[in-house]
Amino acid sequence: MTLAQEAAEVRAVLAAAWQRVPAPFRGPTQFMGRQYAGCGATIGAMPKCDFHCTGCYLNADANRARPAQLSEVKEQVQQIRVWLGPCGNVQLTDGEISLRDESELIEIIAYTRGLGLVPMLMTHGETFRRRPGLLERLMEKGGLTEVCIHIDTTQRGRRDAYRFAQTEADLDGLRTEFAQLIRKARTRTARRLEVASTVTVTKHNLNGVPGIIRWFLANADAFKMVSFQPLAEVGRSDPSLKGVTPDELWR
Repeated sequence: MTLAQEAAEVRAVLAAAWQRVPAPFRGPTQFMGRQYAGCGATIGAMPKCDFHCTGCYLNADANRARPAQLSEVKEQVQQIRVWLGPCGNVQLTDGEISLRDESELIEIIAYTRGLGLVPMLMTHGETFRRRPGLLERLMEKGGLTEVCIHIDTTQRGRRDAYRFAQTEADLDGLRTEFAQLIRKARTRTARRLEVASTVTVTKHNLNGVPGIIRWFLANADAFKMVSFQPLAEVGRSDPSLKGVTPDELWR
């Protein structure tokens, strides 16, 4: 594909995205359809997860479901490429995709990049802690450039003292460990790696949000973005958990 053909495709997918934006939201600051055509995500790439978080969105059968074949995952990525065009963003996710066979995970990442998409690996990050060097291998062999690590007190599955964390401040040491892991991976590979983090927010940990923000501001060289996500009461979430409204979270 020539640069002119690629530019024409980008314009076409942006125009299609703009048409999907409801008229009331087509304001001067709306970047959907102008700089961004949306984001795609894999489904079934690895339904299993070795965590059992209290705010889990997976269904009860997830750990018994077989992961999709490589060919199926590639077909999904091909469809996402048609939808999003060149440089489209794809979340490699499901249950915990880092549990997939390493060679297959590398192949998925490399295939996605080969289509001109930008894959982001969505993970709890624990596999990187348990398997030193894995992140670097995904970067060097697969071409991984983006990772998102979920860290908060709703998680259940870490094997050290962090499993007893009661407040978000109790996890600042873990966040620092991940920040160091990220910095070392960049240094050892001499490659670019952009990293985000997600946080599930409930009534219980809402008061910890300001401290989390302060931590990320102090470590902005390691993490590019943090996304606070109000609890979605779906899947196998603990029914005793109470969610928050977007307005509560914003305040």
